[in-house]
Amino acid sequence: MTTTRYKYTLGFIYCPETEQVLFLNRQKSPWMGRWNGVGGKLDPEESPLECIIRETEEETGLKVSSYKDKGVLRWARDGADLGGVHLFVAEVPSSFVADYKTPRCFCHEGVLDWKKLDWLLHKENTGVVDNIQILLSDLIFKEDRKVWIAEYTDGALSRCEVIETLS
Repeated sequence: MTTTRYKYTLGFIYCPETEQVLFLNRQKSPWMGRWNGVGGKLDPEESPLECIIRETEEETGLKVSSYKDKGVLRWARDGADLGGVHLFVAEVPSSFVADYKTPRCFCHEGVLDWKKLDWLLHKENTGVVDNIQILLSDLIFKEDRKVWIAEYTDGALSRCEVIETLS
């Protein structure tokens, strides 16, 4: 399968040494008040990688060029295809975390903070975007690119799983 070009990107900046990920608590919909990665909408003629690098700098002030393409997440609501998002992960050293003090408000998008991975993945944590809690560990620790599907029924996540592994 050729990966469809979706109009959004989403990235996660991870520090293996501290087991922390930079997350954004969103100020507006979608996912207002929930922790998520950084990213945004592709500009015309922009590649997904170029977009996530630009969006990261716009939302955090950080220049991160070490992103790895991890595939895509498709969304569906009540059976209707809503498109999807290109997924990326960048690994950074602990000095990067130490130098980028949080919490901080860098832009109008929300509050940025380094969050421990075990806190983000905790089953009782309702403050993280629900589909992200399911796929984040896989994105960080597995090398392969995948196509995920997140289906919502009556406003609740009813399915989030890998539907294809990409080459």
